[in-house]
Amino acid sequence: MGLNNNIFCASNPAKILDALWRIMVESDVDIQNMLIFLPSRRAVRTVERMIVEKIGHAAILPRLVSLGEGIDDESDDDIVAVSDLERVVAMTYILTGVPGVGGISAAIPIARTLVTMQDYLENSGIDISSVDWNNLVDARYAAHFRDKAQILSIISQVSYKIFLGQPSETKVRNSAVYAWCDYVKKMPVDNSLIIVCGSTASVPTTRDLMSEIAKLPNGRIILSGKISGRTADFELDTNPYNSEYKFLSGIGLSVDDVRVIDVGLSCIDFMNAAFSNVYSDFSNCDLSNCHLIETSRESEEASVVAELAVRAVDAKKTVLVITPDAAGNQRLQSEFMRRGIVADFSGGTLGTSTPAGRAILNLFDDWIENNSGDFSEIYASEQFDLFNAVSEIVEKYHDIFVPQFIDDDNASIQVWVAIKKLSECLNVQKIRVNLSDARAFIADALSGVRVRGVMNDSASVVVLGTIESRMQTADVVILTGLNEGMFPALGYENPWLPRKIANEIGLPSPNHKVSLMALDFMNLSCGPCVYWTRSRVSGGTVTQESRFLSRVKVARGTFDAESATEVLNSVRARDSVDFCSLDYSDPVPPADWSNVYVTELELLIHNPYAFYVRHILRLRVLDDYWVGPDARDFGNLVHGVLENEHAGVSEMDLIAQMDARAADILGRNSLLFHFWHRRFVEIAPVAVRMLNATSSAKTEVEGRIQIAGRTVCARADRIWDNGVLDIKTGAAPSRSQLVNGNMPQLPLEALMLKSGGFAMYSACENPIIQFLQLRSGDARIIEYDMDTTADMMRAANDKIVELFNMYSAGGMPYKYLRTGDAKYKIYDDFARADERD
Repeated sequence: MGLNNNIFCASNPAKILDALWRIMVESDVDIQNMLIFLPSRRAVRTVERMIVEKIGHAAILPRLVSLGEGIDDESDDDIVAVSDLERVVAMTYILTGVPGVGGISAAIPIARTLVTMQDYLENSGIDISSVDWNNLVDARYAAHFRDKAQILSIISQVSYKIFLGQPSETKVRNSAVYAWCDYVKKMPVDNSLIIVCGSTASVPTTRDLMSEIAKLPNGRIILSGKISGRTADFELDTNPYNSEYKFLSGIGLSVDDVRVIDVGLSCIDFMNAAFSNVYSDFSNCDLSNCHLIETSRESEEASVVAELAVRAVDAKKTVLVITPDAAGNQRLQSEFMRRGIVADFSGGTLGTSTPAGRAILNLFDDWIENNSGDFSEIYASEQFDLFNAVSEIVEKYHDIFVPQFIDDDNASIQVWVAIKKLSECLNVQKIRVNLSDARAFIADALSGVRVRGVMNDSASVVVLGTIESRMQTADVVILTGLNEGMFPALGYENPWLPRKIANEIGLPSPNHKVSLMALDFMNLSCGPCVYWTRSRVSGGTVTQESRFLSRVKVARGTFDAESATEVLNSVRARDSVDFCSLDYSDPVPPADWSNVYVTELELLIHNPYAFYVRHILRLRVLDDYWVGPDARDFGNLVHGVLENEHAGVSEMDLIAQMDARAADILGRNSLLFHFWHRRFVEIAPVAVRMLNATSSAKTEVEGRIQIAGRTVCARADRIWDNGVLDIKTGAAPSRSQLVNGNMPQLPLEALMLKSGGFAMYSACENPIIQFLQLRSGDARIIEYDMDTTADMMRAANDKIVELFNMYSAGGMPYKYLRTGDAKYKIYDDFARADERD
C-alpha cells in the first residue's frame, strides 16, 4: 500500500455519497474543518442536502467546492480573462487575411475550431506560445498540415499582442485549480480533512490537484468508479478507467492500492469484466435492476421516458433522466409538458434554440434568401453598431418574427447580452459586417450561450447531461439515446494537426470522451432501477446500438427486456383514444345586472365569450412567476409618473423620473433598461406638451353612468372641465373604431362628463376627447373636436344599449368570436379555440 493509504472507491458507485459520508465520519474531524472538492455545482448541492439529512439538525457545513472554481477568500485582484467570443472575433479578423480562407463567414468556424484546440492545449498544460509549429509539422507531413502549422504560428505570435497578455478563460480556470494546490498545503494537518470525491481526474490540472491532496496525511480521494482489472486494459484510451489509471500511475500507485468502501452490492464488478478486453467467464451476470426498451423512432423514445417518469412519480419515487444531446432534451421537454410532468431541466438550452435566437436567425435567413437591403440600411444608420442595429430590427419588425418571443424574458435577455458582447468585440476589432457575416457571427455567439432555468429542488424528475449526472442518483434512472455516435458521442477530432503530432504534444485522444461516457454508463447502471432506451431510427436513418449495450450483451449480462412490450403498448395506446365529442356550445348564464367597467365592454363587443369568462366567471390569467417585467409593467410605470406630474415639468425631469422607476424595476445594468430609456426619451416631449395643455386636469377620477338600466363605471386617466384623456403606451383606437362604437371606453367617459357622472365636475355641454398615444415611433396627442366626440358618444351609447338589451336579462349565449387581436384572445385556451370549427 503506497502513500497515505487514502485512495478509495465505493463498492456501489451509485452510493458514492454513502462512501463520502463514511470517510467524513471516520475521520473524527469536525465537519466545519473539512474542504471537499466535487465535480460540479450540482454535486455541491447534492452533498449539501446529504449532509443535512445525515446530521438531522442545524450545523456549519464543510467548505464544498466545485472543481474549477477559485478561492473566494484570496486577496489578489481578480484577473480579467479574454472571453472565448473575443478570441473568435479576433482570430476571424486575422484569418480573413490568410490566402485561401475566404471571407468572414468562412473564417468564423475555422476560428472557433482554433479556440477549441487552444483550450485543449491549455488544459493539457502546453504553453502555446512556446511551440515551434513550423518545425513540429515539417516536410514529413502533407502540405495542408504545413499550411495550417503556419497559421498556428501566426496566431501564436499575434494573439499575445492583440490581448495585451490577458489570459483565456481556460487559463484562469486552470490557475484557480493550481491556487488550490498551494492552499491545501497550508491547511493544518491535525484538525482538517481534504477530500476529492467523484472526479475522474480527466483534466491534467485536476489530476495535479488530486496528486497534491493524495500526498497529504489529511487528504482523501474517492474515485468515481470501482477500478479493477488489467493494466493493459487501463492503458487503452477507450477504457473507462484510463484517466484514473493515469492519476494513480502519476503518484506511484497501482490499482491494488485503492481501498474499496463497502456500501452494498452492485453490478459494477460485472461491468468491469464486460468492459475489459479479455474474455471473462464471470459467474454473476445478474443485471435484473436494468431494463432495455428499444423504440421505433426518437419521438416514441421520448414518450416512453415520459411514461416511465409518470409511473415512478405516481409511486412516489424520484427519477433521474440522462440525455446526451440537446435535441433529445427538447423532445423530453415537450413530452413532459404534454403529460403534466414537472421536471428540472436546469441543464440549459442553447441560445440558438431560444425563441428570440431562432426568430432573429430566421429573419436574417429570409433576408439573405430574398437579397434584402434592410439590414445594411439599418446597420449604417446605427453607425455600424451591430447591437443597436439588432435592437432597431427587433423594434421595427417585431410583429413578423417567427417564432414570436417576449423581448424581456430570461432567455431573451441572455440572447441580448451575447449580441451586446459580440457587438463590442466587433467594434474593438473595427470589423464591419454584411448580412451573411452578421448572421454567422450571431449564430456562433448564441451557440456559446446556455439558458438555464432555476434549479427546481422540489421536482421529482431531473433531466441532466452525462457530465452533470456525476454523483447523482435516484430511485429510477433512465439512460436515453443509447445509440452509437450519441451515447457514446463522437470524440474531439483535431483538424489542425496530424494524429501523431497531437498525441506527442499531449492533446487528448478522440476516444477520451468515449472513455468518460463509458464510466458514466457503468456507474449510472448501478442504480436500484435502471432503464436503457434507444430508438432504432434517428432522423430517418437506421441506427446502431451503443457499443456499451453490445458489451453487456456479449458478456452475457442478464437484464430485463420483457417489460418493454408492456411499456410500448401503453405508449402506443395513448395515440388510440376513443372519440368523445366535447360540448362547444356557447354559455348561457342567468341574468346579469351587475356593475361593469368600461374597460370590459371591449370584450363584450369583440368576443362575448371572453367577457363571460372575465366578468361573470371572474377568472383571471395568472402571471407566470418566472416572467420578468414586460410591456404591462412599462405602461404602469408611465401612467404612474404622468398621473403625479403637473404642468411646467421639464423633459429631462420627466425622463429622470421614469429612468429612476425603471432602475428600481430592472436595474440600470439591465439591457431592457436600455430599451425602456429610448422610449422615455421619445415619450417625454409629447407628455410635457400634454401636461402643459391640460394643466387644470385631475387624474384617476372615478365616474359612473346608467345605460339601459345598468351601471357602467370608469376611472379616467385625466379629466378637466370639458375633456377627458386616455394614455395609451401602445396604439390608440382608430377613428373608424370610435365612430362605429367598437371602442367605447373614452367616448363613454366623455358621456359621463356630459351627464355629470364625475362627482367633482358639473355637467359639460360639449366635451372633447384626447388620446396621449405613446406608441414606439409614433408618440403624439390625438384630439377629436366637440362634434366628432358627440358622434362617438352617441355610437358608443347605442352599441352598449344594444348589447345590454341582448345579454343583461339572460337567455343570450355569449358567443365565441375569432379575432386576431391578442387582448381579446386571452381566454382562447379555456374556450378550446384551436379545436373549434
